[in-house]
Amino acid sequence: MILGLIVCVIVVGVLLQRRFSGANDGARETQDSSGSIKPRAVATELSPEEETAALKQEEMELAQQVLIDFPNGSGSHMLMGDLYARHGNTTEAVTFWEKSLEIDPTNFDACRNTGRIALETEQFDRAVELFRKALEIRPNSGDLRSDIAEALMDSGKYAEAITELQQEIKIFPLSFTARFQLAEAYRQQKEYDRAIEHYEQTIRLEPEHSHAYYGLAMVYTRMGQRDKAKEYVATVRKLRDKIDSVYSSRQSGYREYLTSLRASVVKTYLDAERLYRDGGNIARAEELLNRASGLDRNNTRSLERLASLYYTTNRAGKALECFERIARADPNNHFSHLNIGRVATQLRMFDKAERAFRKTISLAPNNPAGYRELARFYLRTNTNAARAYTLAKKAITLGRNAEAYFLLGWAADVNGDRTGALQAMEQAIKLQPRNPKYRQIYERIKKKN
Repeated sequence: MILGLIVCVIVVGVLLQRRFSGANDGARETQDSSGSIKPRAVATELSPEEETAALKQEEMELAQQVLIDFPNGSGSHMLMGDLYARHGNTTEAVTFWEKSLEIDPTNFDACRNTGRIALETEQFDRAVELFRKALEIRPNSGDLRSDIAEALMDSGKYAEAITELQQEIKIFPLSFTARFQLAEAYRQQKEYDRAIEHYEQTIRLEPEHSHAYYGLAMVYTRMGQRDKAKEYVATVRKLRDKIDSVYSSRQSGYREYLTSLRASVVKTYLDAERLYRDGGNIARAEELLNRASGLDRNNTRSLERLASLYYTTNRAGKALECFERIARADPNNHFSHLNIGRVATQLRMFDKAERAFRKTISLAPNNPAGYRELARFYLRTNTNAARAYTLAKKAITLGRNAEAYFLLGWAADVNGDRTGALQAMEQAIKLQPRNPKYRQIYERIKKKN
């Protein structure tokens, strides 16, 4: 009888072990005590609901681990606040942003984000206070005065709002947001001619701004010009029908939500990676970037950051692989080809480098960077000095740049044009007088017979 009980216990133990082993194998990943991610094989495909829950849990666990590793860091509290905000919990978001500001009073994003929540919750004086503090941190930040103006208008202080918006437009004349708000403020003040002027300016900057057309309709109604008002109402309806047709053509449901959720998780990984990299933990940073790129293979930001990490840690071959993946995911991204050329040159893969620089120029013919880098390539490899001179001149026509003048001087010197070389180097020095390389080469050319 005792022997029978022992056998039963062993059998039950084996069955339980197999059951829990299978459950662990089905998990997508776990974390060890240090917070490192350990991917595991997926036994069955998760349902959309299960994947949603798993992604949310993964994102929260990562944020919590960052907070453990950086308990006194402004960035770790900022990360947690951003996570809560993206998932609609503004109360918790503000708590973490305020803690981030307490640790670092110059944290612009925490200040502005907290101000926007104050605006949404109709704490207008608090919002203005926070936006003004953010403006002190970054005096020329776009749209901040528009934020202040919105809070002032919501509390009925239109004259003060107009002053803020006029200053915003003075600094950022192409801001259609500020133009529209200024029109709204003038409409509330019953200064209809000025309101019309700024509604029309808004439409010139943003031709499908339906609210500006609606504002014009309201103004003309108040002025008794009903026929004119009807014209603008008809335009508003056309624009809204167009917007409705775009939204109705989109697929909704879990697939769209999952795409948004993955983007949120990727952002959390990227924010965390920056903290670990700045803290010198390169291995952890690399691990996080690899996971981010695995979550969304078309997210080029994670690949760009991974390439940068590889390049700065002397792994040019791995960096090149990342840039080539970006080029495959986004064939029209000329920056990826530019970087392929730079890294391939370093790796002495000259044919690949030349093709990449030529591709850069074909994708962005009005950007001087491709011309500069191809000129530099020909000069460094001593393969086509005449072509390098032409490319450097083209780069200068697209934008006066010290480095382009330096390359032009280098090419002129190689082609035996000492006078042209000196003139180009003088221009480079004029644009960057503190650059020792330019002055050193200029003096060397001057000493030539």
